[in-house]
Amino acid sequence: MQKLQKIYVYVDESWQDDTSKYFIVVASVSVADQELLRRQLVAVEAEAKTNALKWNKSKHDRRMKYLSLVLDRQIAYGHVFIGRYPKPVPYFYPVASVIERSIKRIAHGKYIAIVHVDGANKTVAVALTNALRANGISLRMVRGKTDQGEILIRFADMWAGCIRSALLDTVESKILFERALRTGYLVEVTT
Repeated sequence: MQKLQKIYVYVDESWQDDTSKYFIVVASVSVADQELLRRQLVAVEAEAKTNALKWNKSKHDRRMKYLSLVLDRQIAYGHVFIGRYPKPVPYFYPVASVIERSIKRIAHGKYIAIVHVDGANKTVAVALTNALRANGISLRMVRGKTDQGEILIRFADMWAGCIRSALLDTVESKILFERALRTGYLVEVTT
């Protein structure tokens, strides 16, 4: 009898500001030991001194160090999925699409997905759950989480912030983003 694969998904996105031309969604997907992954990220946050802060509340040099460390240590290598959507675009479709495409790339055989979306309220969580199930995704109810309380949401937030910054031509962010894509660390699901 085949064992049920558990797939953990942590999602964050760039905000809908007027500065950026793109809406970015990042899904960190894991089938590995969640506590080991958390411990690795706690060590990176401590070394980079990001102090459990998200992208826009961290200092530039600290967030660059954080992302450089996760790249160098290959934490979640090949399991960080990104989508970029030209704006204007509604929130719902890009988020649901990146979650679905990410899970389909990782799932093998029977699985159940456990999905956490930054800041999703109950209405959004129910709508995402229903949309994903309608598209054949096997999952528990989508849950809203905050980046303050979940290190894996902060991890997705750091990548979303970096990608947004890179697309605005910030040099260091652009270099990190291009390196992450080139090495296969980040996987784009919208191309």
